[in-house]
Formats: sequence, C-alpha cells, structure tokens
Amino acid sequence: MKYTSTLFIVVCLMLVGSVCAAPLKDDAVHRRPVALEYSAATSQLLILNQRSASMSIFDTQRQMILREDQLGGRPTDMEWIDGTALVAVSNDETHVVSLYRVSTQQLLHVHDIPSCRYPIQLKYDARTSLLYVAGLWSRQLAVLRINKTEPQQSKLIQLVDLSFAPRKMVVDRAGDRMIIGDAYGGTLGIADISNAAHGRLTMLGQRTFPGHNVRGLELSASGEMLLIAHQMLNELAHTVRNDVHWGLLMSNDLRWLRLENVIKGGEEMYTGAHMHPLGEAGSATGDPTGMVMTKDGTVVVILGGVGEIAYGQEDDFSLQRIKVGLRPMDIVVASAEDKIYVANMLSDSISVVSLQDQQSTQIPLGPQGTWTEVDRGERLFFNAKLSHDGWMSCHSCHTDGHTNGLLNDNFSDKSFGAPKRVLTLLGKANTAPFAWNGKAADLQTQIKNSLTLTMQMDDPPSDEQLQELAAFVKTLPTPPSIDEARNRVDKAAIARGQKVFQQADCRQCHAPPAFTVTGLFDVGLSDSEGNLEFNPPSLLGVGQRVHFFHNNTAKTLSDVFLKHKHPLGPGAMDAELLTPQQVADLVNFLRSL
Repeated sequence: MKYTSTLFIVVCLMLVGSVCAAPLKDDAVHRRPVALEYSAATSQLLILNQRSASMSIFDTQRQMILREDQLGGRPTDMEWIDGTALVAVSNDETHVVSLYRVSTQQLLHVHDIPSCRYPIQLKYDARTSLLYVAGLWSRQLAVLRINKTEPQQSKLIQLVDLSFAPRKMVVDRAGDRMIIGDAYGGTLGIADISNAAHGRLTMLGQRTFPGHNVRGLELSASGEMLLIAHQMLNELAHTVRNDVHWGLLMSNDLRWLRLENVIKGGEEMYTGAHMHPLGEAGSATGDPTGMVMTKDGTVVVILGGVGEIAYGQEDDFSLQRIKVGLRPMDIVVASAEDKIYVANMLSDSISVVSLQDQQSTQIPLGPQGTWTEVDRGERLFFNAKLSHDGWMSCHSCHTDGHTNGLLNDNFSDKSFGAPKRVLTLLGKANTAPFAWNGKAADLQTQIKNSLTLTMQMDDPPSDEQLQELAAFVKTLPTPPSIDEARNRVDKAAIARGQKVFQQADCRQCHAPPAFTVTGLFDVGLSDSEGNLEFNPPSLLGVGQRVHFFHNNTAKTLSDVFLKHKHPLGPGAMDAELLTPQQVADLVNFLRSL
C-alpha cells in the first residue's frame, strides 16, 4: 500500500510521537538525496531525499534499502544527535527543525522546533548539546538547545542576523569559535560561541577571500588548519578558450588556511596557507559540493559538476579521483567498514567507495520517475562537462540559480575588458531581454551565448539542450523578501516606499510586474570600455543581492541613492534628490519585491 495522501503526511508531522508513513521502496519517483548520516552502532546509513521529502534507511552490512519514510515539506539537511537515536532534520518549507527517533522498525516523529526561516544547513556540537542552523534567505544563524532526555523540551534560544547568506559551518576544537561559510560569495563569518549555551553567541567579524561557492568547510585532523573547498572566478581573465583551458577564468580549489590566522584576520591571514588545485588543464573538476576528513588525515572532496570524488593527504602534490554518480551532494565516512558513502542527487543513488581499492559501487535508492523536460534541464544546468575540459557548469556562476555576486568578463556585450556582475536567474522567466546590453531577446539565446562564449562548450549546443535548460531556468522562483524571511515586514513603510517609487518615476526603467523594460538607458555609469547604456536588471528579489550596479560599486540599496545619486525617471517629482527618509521607505519597498 502506498501512503501518499497529503492529509496523512500533514497529520504525521503534526502529531507528537507519530510514526511517519513508509512508502514502498520500489516507488518510481525522483528522490534527490541531499544529505547522509551514518550510525556505526546499527550499521545504518540515513539518506535524506529532498524531492520525495522522505528518508531512506540503508543497511550497510547487507547493502540494501530497508525502508523509506515520508517526512513532508522540503527537507534540506540532517544531523545525528550524538549519544541518542535522534536525528534532526531541517525543512525550508515548514521552517522548522524536526527531531525523529530512528529504529530498524520505524521512524518516529518526536518534536518540531521553530527555527530561522529557510534553514539550509545544520551543525551539532555534542559538547554543549547545541544545534546551529544556517538560514539561507533569512541570512540568520539560529541556536537550538537540544534536550537529549526530554527532546520535546528542545527549543530555540537565539537568532543572529548576518550580512551574508550562510551555509556551511565548522566549530574549532576548543568549542569557542565557529566559522560560517557564505553560500554564494567568498565571505567567512567568525562567531564567538563560548557563551552560546546561555543565548549569547556574538559575531566577531568576517573575512573575505578570493573564492565563491563554499561547499566544503572542515578542520584538518590536527584542528590547526581550516579547509575550504570552493571555486574561484577571475574577473581579469577573459572567456576565451585559452583562459578557460588553463583554469585562469574559473578554478576549483581546496584551500588550506591556518585557523588561528583566519580568526585573527589582517595581513597574516594567508601566512602558512596553501592550495590543492582540484583538477588540471585537460581534466578539470567543476563544482566542489562537499568534503570530509578521515581519521588518518585523508581529505575527500566531492565534485558535483563531474560526478567524482578527489582525495589525498595535505602533503600530496595532487589528489586522486574516483567516479561516482551524477551531482554528488554529501559524503560520510564509515571508519569501521573502511568505506565512504556518497549521495548522488541526480542519479537517485548512493555510491559505496573504497579508497584502498580505488573502487566505487553505485546503488539505486529505487526506480526513478520519468525525466521531464525540466528534469533534463536541471541535469544540464549542474553538468560541468558542458564546458571546455569540465571547469564549470551554469551553477558555477549562478549558484543554485542565484548568483555568486562576482564580476565576469565575457563576450556577451561584444567586448572584453569590462567585467560585469553575474546576474541572478531566480525569477527571471518573464524579464526579457537578457544580458547587461539587452541583446539576448530570449532565454535560449542567452543560454546559447553562455555555453558557447563563456563556458567554451566544445560542440555547439543542440536546440533540445537549449530548450531543456530554458525550461528549467523558467521554473526558478523569485527568492523571498529578506524582511519576510525575518518576519519583519513593515507594511506602512512599504506603502510609503511604493508611493516614492511612483513619484520618482522609477517605472520608466523598472516597470511592474517584471520591474524591467526592454530598452537601454544611460544612468550616469560607464564600464571600462566606455559603454554608457545598459538594460536595467529586474528588481524582483533585489533585496537578496549583496552588491549593485554592473561593477558592484554600490554596496547597499541605500548607497544606490544616497552615495551614488542614482537618477530619477524623467517624469519624477520636482525634488532632484530623495531625502534620507524617502530613501529608507523606497528601500523597504524594493526589499519587498
């Protein structure tokens, strides 16, 4: 029997101590595994499936799926609560962290803990029984106290606002400091967690390094080095075959920094640092998506864009590589079994890897559902093999469809020497034309330009590939307002800001509902090649951007008007400039889009 009733799932999630429905393991669906947890005591691997909103239980001894339990919502990550049979699961649709009790026979829902909205990643600290939650669109860090004996008493004790969208987290060996990685750009947040158990986590500052897509953040075996698996986009390189081939435009790297220097910051941050290049010319490795350290000091990086893992020791000149499945997303070490397990998101499988034998076996989680045009487009979007040598995928610059916020010097504006900010793709389905010069009339044209002129695809893309990629991009939703994500919507200020938007005649360049227009405008900005006219980017989701203008010169929305004096429309109110109060109200309106 298949328990697929929405009502049943909702009741399952709401009732404390309820048993979640277990659909048949052979249901033909897209599961999309995104997170793994391993229990040496029970020889079980927990597999969190995002698309099917379920958890699969895998017996590592018998190498088989035992059961699959429905969770509901859209799960994003999970963490074992050490010393218990509890597992915490974050859910960015319900905006809670749920505790489940795991046994061979059943998955028992125990408690839902309110958290930051849009939780994306979890980090549990067993020394303090604190669970840290990274909120992506809320740009917040939540601190939850987990009560191991009375899990229903677990609760939120602190919410901390951040200036960037967080994702990966790592705690130092002393338990005093936490490093928080930027989900999109190259920011590292430094937090003092020595008093976090008392609700007094404080941010000490942030560091910026030349990188983006921080998807691996771990400590070395000694705890002295901070390892970061990331990508690096060079705004000074051009999107020509030579620069792509030699990894000058986009590189994929494993960076080693001395932790104490990262915490101190300043000029000595890179003292004692070094890097492992992930891949090389002729055999690159686009998009690192995760990382783990084994007990013997071997680092293993999963490479989502090429379906491989890379591994080696700190003093190795280069890392060895083993193939796994499509878009590997998480990795765990089973030391007792001398095995490594990898979750392959787009293969709906796990890979069982032996580093000693240099072998990998792929095990399906069940029969896959039918691949739609959008599904095929998603697979292409995250496939770095579309680029020359496999250095990058569409995701490399447009992280999960959003943007890394960096500058890229490509030929879409028919010139080199004027790098421009990578635009987000979220909510862009009906915002044609595309590119800063507005020369791409539709998504297919812009995608073709990106594949051939930026990624230097070896063979011309087919019409079918362009249609599939466009179909996927059209499904990418506008991100939520950051104020909505933080539950701090000021409706009165938004209404006043909307009036300012109308009086300032902003709709001349940013006409609702797409908040853009088809023409080119001179707003007093010039790129390095002397170009003065640009197509105005859509304002949808503008509150979730970090920098503004084509060259990232405006650091806040307020700076756009107060510092850079962004001109008003031709039919604007009499006043030449907006007052600080009008700007504050206008920013509130823009952040609501």
